[in-house]
Amino acid sequence: MTELAHRQQPTGPIVWVLATGEDHEGGTVLGVYTTKEAAKGPFVAAAQQIPFDLDNAWQDEESGAVHAHGGCDWVSLEPHPLISAQQLT
Repeated sequence: MTELAHRQQPTGPIVWVLATGEDHEGGTVLGVYTTKEAAKGPFVAAAQQIPFDLDNAWQDEESGAVHAHGGCDWVSLEPHPLISAQQLT
C-alpha cells in the first residue's frame, strides 16, 4: 500500500469498535457503534471494569480513538471504515 493510501481519510461510513483485552494477549470486541457518542457510556463502563488503577488514558488527536490502560488490561474505542463491498487488492 502506498504512503498516500495510508494518509487518505475513509470516505464511506465509519463505525466505532469498542474492545477490551490484556497486553500481548489480544482482545475481545464488546460492541460496534454507529457514533462515538453512542459508545461513550459503554466505554466508561468497560474502563471501570479494569481491575487495576488506571495508569494511562489518552485520545488520538488524528483519529479520535480513545484508550484506557490499567496494569496489563486495556479498553479502546476506535473508528473503522464500514466495509460494504468486496475490496480490491
